[in-house]
Amino acid sequence: MFVEFFMRNYLRKAIFLDKDGTLVDNSLYPVVIPSDKILKNEIVDGLLYLQKKGYVFIIISNQSWIAKGRMTMSEVEAVFRSVCLQLEAYGIFITAYYYCPHQRSDNCQCKKPKTYLVEKAALEHDLDLSQSFMIGDMDDDIVMGKAMGLKTVQVLTGKSMFRLESCADYVIQNINNVREVI
Repeated sequence: MFVEFFMRNYLRKAIFLDKDGTLVDNSLYPVVIPSDKILKNEIVDGLLYLQKKGYVFIIISNQSWIAKGRMTMSEVEAVFRSVCLQLEAYGIFITAYYYCPHQRSDNCQCKKPKTYLVEKAALEHDLDLSQSFMIGDMDDDIVMGKAMGLKTVQVLTGKSMFRLESCADYVIQNINNVREVI
């Protein structure tokens, strides 16, 4: 009985967010990788709405630019810090971010759609996955979210803007339309 009470009253609900194409513009890929230009007109209102509903934000991202030698770990860290600071300017707070520095051929455990980074975040931040969502623009985001039992939302920004079908629970134009589904 105490464990149920504890679990119900202690764990936090989260929104897991992809970065590239979901929070930031990746339309200049492969010339500019990864971008720190937030899609402010497509994300700010929706993120503020979710934050007011009590969700914490965790970014989960694949950053194979590191393994490919196109960016250093410190350059990628600078991009993530910049994104977090830009969002903070609007009153939006990112609790944490996690990224995989490997390329697919490395067969690591942290590259989406594998679930290691979500598992790690859930443990480190006491997250209730049954009350949480994954929002992303790619199939790997949705597959990972479903594998973790998250409700999934695909945004039609980034690489999915021309997709006609999705296995996501919900498909919306951008994060600002999240009121339609959460």
